[in-house]
Amino acid sequence: MERNYIRAEKTAEKCMRISCTLWLVFIMAAATVIVLWPLGAPLIGIVILAVCWLLTLLYIIAAPHVRYERYCYCIDEEAIRVRRGLFWVSESIVPIERLHKLEVSQGPVDRRFGLANVQVTTAGGDVSIQFLTIEKAEEIAETLKKKINTLAAAAKREDADE
Repeated sequence: MERNYIRAEKTAEKCMRISCTLWLVFIMAAATVIVLWPLGAPLIGIVILAVCWLLTLLYIIAAPHVRYERYCYCIDEEAIRVRRGLFWVSESIVPIERLHKLEVSQGPVDRRFGLANVQVTTAGGDVSIQFLTIEKAEEIAETLKKKINTLAAAAKREDADE
């Protein structure tokens, strides 16, 4: 069966890059303070730190683009599928009939770019559809809510018939 996967919004790559940069610079700044705190840090510590900063810079340049290119989602009558990854690509599949909770959320970086996430929770776990416009996130949440209500009503009718 051919599935129509939908790509992330164009601004998602910038959002990914800024989030990645903020986290990694924070972590590397802390590592720098730890290594350089005792004045007269050993040369090997400084060299390792410089290599780590270089690797961090390369990661910030390459990783968000690769993640953006690999990220996609699909919502059909049976399930929600989200494909993502950097080194290992994974696909999360959540059956529509198992949905329990929907949540639309935004982080500070998402909000800056006008993006939102739809968090879907089931008895077996959860999946997040990320990097959606606010309008699209609300539309998806409303559509899924209607499907949940339809399935619940059908289950009640079956219970009543028995």
